[in-house]
Amino acid sequence: MKRKLLALASALALCFSLAGCTISTPDTVGTIGGQEISSGLYLLAQFDAYQQAAQLAGEDQDPSNVGSFLGQTITTEDGESVTVRDFVADATLEDLRRYVAVEDRFAQLGGELDPDAAAQADSYADQLLENYGDLYAANGIGEQTLRSYEQNLFKQAALVDLIYGAEGETPLTDEQLTDHLENEMLYIRYTTVPLYNLSTFAFADEEQTAQMLDLAGQAIADSTPATFDDAVIAALPDIYAVLGTEITAEEAADQMNNSFISLSEMQGSFSEEDTQTLMQLEFGQTAAVEYGGTSLLIAMRQDPLETLTLDTVRSTVLSDLGTTLVTQDIAQAGEALEVSLDSSATAKLPARKIKTSV
Repeated sequence: MKRKLLALASALALCFSLAGCTISTPDTVGTIGGQEISSGLYLLAQFDAYQQAAQLAGEDQDPSNVGSFLGQTITTEDGESVTVRDFVADATLEDLRRYVAVEDRFAQLGGELDPDAAAQADSYADQLLENYGDLYAANGIGEQTLRSYEQNLFKQAALVDLIYGAEGETPLTDEQLTDHLENEMLYIRYTTVPLYNLSTFAFADEEQTAQMLDLAGQAIADSTPATFDDAVIAALPDIYAVLGTEITAEEAADQMNNSFISLSEMQGSFSEEDTQTLMQLEFGQTAAVEYGGTSLLIAMRQDPLETLTLDTVRSTVLSDLGTTLVTQDIAQAGEALEVSLDSSATAKLPARKIKTSV
């Protein structure tokens, strides 16, 4: 009897040591909305959720130490304090719900990815595999999982036209588009100034940043739509000089541009205070604010319908408003899906096994 037990123990030890032993990773982890969730998709959603948590880490936290970081507390973008472990679990499930809801809605509308979108999805997957393929593989995420996930993201983007486009299920009216254009999007005349020396790449300190903002603010304080460009172009050489970078008047003139910027884009690139500053601009008013932590934005708000028509910007406005609506629709549909994940299967794919490097 003792000999048989020893033999069994040896067999189990051998099984655990051999690559490919079937006791390790389940093929699926259950269903969401009746759709099977592969272990690869679950691991990808969990890996992405961990990366999101890592972006929220404090200066004294080290996301590369996975076991330790999971037990620590982070502050979400909504200001909520939560453990990394709970954040990852919630974000993983949220993304899986989103994935299934997109697949369901896309199929319901008879959607098909056009060749360009399919090719772009594959191109993005190729880039991920080229740059991070070994890391994905180390985390149990295969090529087909990545390709399917990228296609799913493009399907979600395609839902904008399928639902809210001119020939969609519920087309947005001109009134809705115009209201969004005038109240949720800014059309700006602008330039950006890097907060680092263009030769040495040394970043501006707080004092230098404040000085650059002050110079920009003084230059545009009394400008009008007719004088804004000249005021900015004249000030740019002195603003760049704060960090020891030289720029000519001709180079400064080449940096003036027009663009739309939406509220959703602002919330990811500006502080809450600067977002409010920009959104409160009236036509013809100006602002100089930090942009993305690496540059300054010097801008004047313009009335887009003075020089453009709704038809010329329809696709831009539809994309911005439609993307917001689709995101809300999918989140609501995802929350309504029945979740039947197998706890014994997900227990074999714990977040503590995430690898952040190879």
